[in-house]
Amino acid sequence: MRILLAEDEQRLSDALVYIIKKNKYAVDVAYNGITAFDLALSGIYDVIILDRMMPGMEGVNILRQMRKNNIKTPVSF
Repeated sequence: MRILLAEDEQRLSDALVYIIKKNKYAVDVAYNGITAFDLALSGIYDVIILDRMMPGMEGVNILRQMRKNNIKTPVSF
């Protein structure tokens, strides 16, 4: 399973990546909304974990744009 984690808080992101990897999942991290959106558009993720408030683009807007681009990957906030 491949996960995209979009989280701008470095310490929280590091802790979540550690937990995800320890459970043997692949994870990519985006520290801002623009990068998260670009990665989400690739369509390679099984699930996306979005922070609601990030620099560049907020999580809700990322989800809206994903759906407009027909990306149906499950998303959690």
